[in-house]
Amino acid sequence: MRLEAPGRDYRRYQMEEYGGVDVRLYRIPDPMAFLRQQKNLHRIVVQPQYLGDGLNNTLTWLWDNWYGKSRRVMQRTFSSQSRQNVTQALPELHLGNAIIKPSRYVQNNQFSPLKKYPLVEQFRYPLWQAKPVEPQQGVKLEGASSNFISPQPGNIYIPLGQQEPGLYLVEAMVGGYRATTVVFVSDTVALSKVSGNELLVWTAGKKQGEAKPGSEILWTDGLGVMTRGVTDDSGTLQLQHISPERSYILGKDAEGGVFVSENFFYESEIYTTRLYIFTDRPLYRAGDRVDVKVMGREFHDPLHSSPIVSAPAKLSVLDANGSLLQTVDVTLDARNGGQGSFRLPENAVAGGYELRLAYRNQVYSSSFRVANYIKPHFEIGLALDKKEFKTGEAVSGKLQLLYPDGEPVKNARVQLSLRAQQLSMVGNDLRYAGRFPVSLEGSETVSDASGHVALNLPAADKPSRYLLTVSASDGAAYRVTTTKEILIERGLAHYSLSTAAQYSNSGESVVFRYAALESSKQVPVTYEWLRLEDRTSHSGELPSGGKSFTVNFAKPGNYNLTLRDKDGLILAGLSHAVSGKGSTAHTGTVDIVADKTLYQPGETAKMLITFPEPIDEALLTLERDRVEQQSLLSHPANWLTLQRLNDTQYEARVPVSNSFAPNITFSVLYTRNGQYSFQNAGIKVAVPQLDIRVKTDKTHYQPGELVNVELTSSLKGKPVSAQLTVGVVDEMIYALQPEIAPNIGKFFYPLGHNNVRTSSSLSFISYDQALSSEPVAPGATNRSERRVKMLERPRREEVDTAAWMPSLTTDKQGKAYFTFLMPDSLTRWRITARGMNGDGLVGQGRAYLRSEKNLYMKWSMPTVYR
Repeated sequence: MRLEAPGRDYRRYQMEEYGGVDVRLYRIPDPMAFLRQQKNLHRIVVQPQYLGDGLNNTLTWLWDNWYGKSRRVMQRTFSSQSRQNVTQALPELHLGNAIIKPSRYVQNNQFSPLKKYPLVEQFRYPLWQAKPVEPQQGVKLEGASSNFISPQPGNIYIPLGQQEPGLYLVEAMVGGYRATTVVFVSDTVALSKVSGNELLVWTAGKKQGEAKPGSEILWTDGLGVMTRGVTDDSGTLQLQHISPERSYILGKDAEGGVFVSENFFYESEIYTTRLYIFTDRPLYRAGDRVDVKVMGREFHDPLHSSPIVSAPAKLSVLDANGSLLQTVDVTLDARNGGQGSFRLPENAVAGGYELRLAYRNQVYSSSFRVANYIKPHFEIGLALDKKEFKTGEAVSGKLQLLYPDGEPVKNARVQLSLRAQQLSMVGNDLRYAGRFPVSLEGSETVSDASGHVALNLPAADKPSRYLLTVSASDGAAYRVTTTKEILIERGLAHYSLSTAAQYSNSGESVVFRYAALESSKQVPVTYEWLRLEDRTSHSGELPSGGKSFTVNFAKPGNYNLTLRDKDGLILAGLSHAVSGKGSTAHTGTVDIVADKTLYQPGETAKMLITFPEPIDEALLTLERDRVEQQSLLSHPANWLTLQRLNDTQYEARVPVSNSFAPNITFSVLYTRNGQYSFQNAGIKVAVPQLDIRVKTDKTHYQPGELVNVELTSSLKGKPVSAQLTVGVVDEMIYALQPEIAPNIGKFFYPLGHNNVRTSSSLSFISYDQALSSEPVAPGATNRSERRVKMLERPRREEVDTAAWMPSLTTDKQGKAYFTFLMPDSLTRWRITARGMNGDGLVGQGRAYLRSEKNLYMKWSMPTVYR
């Protein structure tokens, strides 16, 4: 038992006189009934039998006081000379300091033993002479201003000895102060998994982790018992009840040992109506018309849904200040969804706008932006001489300035500005330092007849990110400004490196395949692997023109493989796990490696399980909204097959079914030597999606021409009828504001969260936390407003959305058609099509086309003279 007493202030002085701490240990005859009576299992309440100080010390004081007074009376009877003569003759009659000496009190226990519970043991423990609790060897906090982890007097462990299994009550008393706690003595550990309507309990041995059947389990919310049961031969028990936010497991094993586990549950995945609200484009000007489309499904689980209920809804528009602009009535249809439109006021403020849709007592939200923008009338591209640059190498390349019709921007004045950020790696993520300007010799230049500008940047002495700002003008009223990013020694992979499985056995030949992700002059010439456990490495040459290579890993462990070109630059990388004798996980963890990252229904998922020590028993589960399947490591269930590879490694094979989509969690849980550990690994399953393709009769159009668009919807290669929404938007809009609406597939079928919470009776502790009640001012909102670009481009019509088809239906052949007139603007247009079929499967497609003219004239005089 741990006890903490004040050891550095006046309170220690007041307690030292007591001489220690009195400890009483009681055994609880009926532990389950005792625990059920407690309102807070962390703080046990048992009324004390207070006696007070008693008469012993009072009588001692009275005797000493009366004795002193009687001696004073005798002293006054005889003269001083007589008393001196007598004490000289008889020294034993000399009184000395007996009269003024303080009384010697006995520190008695001020609490009577509890009569309700059998007393097992009582003793007084030397509080201040005991060795205080010390941090573990080597624990040191670098840079701390005070050594607060140094041992403190009064912070001690009190041994209670070896006791029989059961529940014990401990009293600790110092003078008139008393504290109580309970001690759970059991060789059984309760490991629990709680979900929304279910609780799974597994009772296992505390030392070896074997399954322990026959344990009585009570599931309570602290107010009453919700349900109860007894664990079966596998040590598991499933209880059905709605889970509160906090609940407790009260358990008693076959030997009489008692254990308690605290469970916390919160919904991380709620299945309800999902409404996908999006606009025809993400960015608008004041006074523009905004078209809105609503698509929805009512979900019952991660994969199954039904059409929404047809009902009226109200769409509210809130501006950047949070003020309500207007409300639009929208009727939602079970098949076609809903659609609506509104016009922004001419004085609409710039910023982010919110759409709030009130539908069947629920509010759904979406957003768009408003800005006073002019789209750039030409594009600035960056072409570097090399894909990768090392430190110490000058960065060279060229800028290319092109009009939307592909013609070069000649004799444009270009200004360059460069800033550099040093790079570092933290947890496999790039971290950037501050931005510092870099001096350039030719910061101002002019484009040639091909619209090119030579680019020569100074070399970086450390891995850095160059931020190049280019401002160009072709004589128009406004400049075109863009920012380009150049990574030095931290580029993207140019090749993909893959293998049939993400793990293999030691001594097995593994074939790795590589392929170019893009056309590049860089070719991998060598491969290299690094074993992370001991940092050993090996490299080899790749065959010229080859697409694969073979590696035989002799030792088990975790490996990193890289492909390098002739200059030593990394072109691709991959992690690979190798199983074999002697392979272990880190202490207190379980490693799970899946052979693939994505599975198709009907395939078999192979999971390599690595324990930190030889393990014979563990609980394996499939989890999502509840514990879908369970099995013991020693007795596999029929939903998986297990193979023991060595003392610490197993291979689990799980057939993937349609119900696993879009993902499910594979969990491993074990306990050993009073500790427990678990690890989750996701099994991602492909969800069928509509394949929506957009095709135009040609790629280039003149302004005013009729554009014919063909839409095709298919599922797994077969045509299917679907409801489509199509928008044709100026591509330059997305250069200013990327698409806000998420991908429709990820919106309706996202990767689900695990709705199962795992806990253990080993984690049940007492706790307290104090929070300041002083009111504090709320933190100021830190908003970073996007810089509005006031640019110019040649155009006659201020049209950003060329066409908006909120409701199109493809026929049984998966075909649909629509036409629109090309606006009188020279630019590139993006066609985005989103669709949903009657079963709720969704998809999204995109295509591009250009509007161009070989010759056009631009009015440069004031518009009043037109």
